[in-house]
Amino acid sequence: MQEKVNFWSFILSIICIVLFLIPLSGWFANSIMGIHSLTIVLIFTLSTFLLGVYGFLGVKDWKGMARSVTTIVLTLSLSVFLGFILFVGSMMS
Repeated sequence: MQEKVNFWSFILSIICIVLFLIPLSGWFANSIMGIHSLTIVLIFTLSTFLLGVYGFLGVKDWKGMARSVTTIVLTLSLSVFLGFILFVGSMMS
């Protein structure tokens, strides 16, 4: 089970980066629910981070370890960056 979580958390981390790039291109400013779109991406990224940490339990070879480390690094750095953007943006408005 953890092997599949490891793989899918890696795929979701790539999707998080794509979702991060979509709002920056200016296609939409706010979502339908009235929440800023980067907040939704931040929640999705933090969920993927937790799945990536859980995926560490299923590591059996170096490929799985590389996927897990890449997932953790990508999602943690993206969530810190998104948190900083949202914090500074809320201070400016």
